[in-house]
Amino acid sequence: MKKILFAACLLTILLGCSSTQKPAPLAGVPKLDVDRFMGQWYVIASIPSKIYDGQAYNATETYERAERGIRITYSFNRKAFDGKERSFTARAMITDPGLNTNWEVTYVTWPLQRNYRVLHVEDDYSCVVIGQPSRKTAWILGRQKTISDALDSDIILVLQDRGYHVGKIRKVPHQ
Repeated sequence: MKKILFAACLLTILLGCSSTQKPAPLAGVPKLDVDRFMGQWYVIASIPSKIYDGQAYNATETYERAERGIRITYSFNRKAFDGKERSFTARAMITDPGLNTNWEVTYVTWPLQRNYRVLHVEDDYSCVVIGQPSRKTAWILGRQKTISDALDSDIILVLQDRGYHVGKIRKVPHQ
C-alpha cells in the first residue's frame, strides 16, 4: 500500500511540474493599410521552417490584390546566390476585415494552410514583421535589401517580447 501511495504522490508531483500552458494569444498591429502593404518585400531575416533553414538567398515576397484575397509569391535562389531559382505561390484571406492584421494563408503548391499575424509595421511601411501564432516561424521584411542595425535590434526585441525564440533568427543573404 505504501508503494502505491508513494507512486501516486510522485506522479502528482511530476504532473504538476510539467507545462501544458499554451502561449498567450498573439496580437497583431492595431491596423494595417493593405494597399500600402502591397508590393515587393525583401526577406531580411526569418525564423525559418526546417525546410528552408539556410537555403534561401535573394529571397523576396510579392503581395498583390487578387480576385479572391491576396496573392503572395515567394521567390529565392536555392543554397547560393547563383543557385536554382525557386518560386512558390500562396493565397491569403484576411480574417479580421477592418484591422487586416490576421491572415489565413493557403499554399497552392501543397495542401497547407497557416495563420499569420502582422506583428509590426514601420510608420512609413519600410519594414514589417510577420509571424505565426505558434511562434515557430517569423519573417522580417523590408522594402530595401537591408535595414539599419537600430531597427534590426528593435525588431528582435519585438519578437522576443512576443515569445519567439530569437536565437533561431537567420539573416537572408542578398546581392
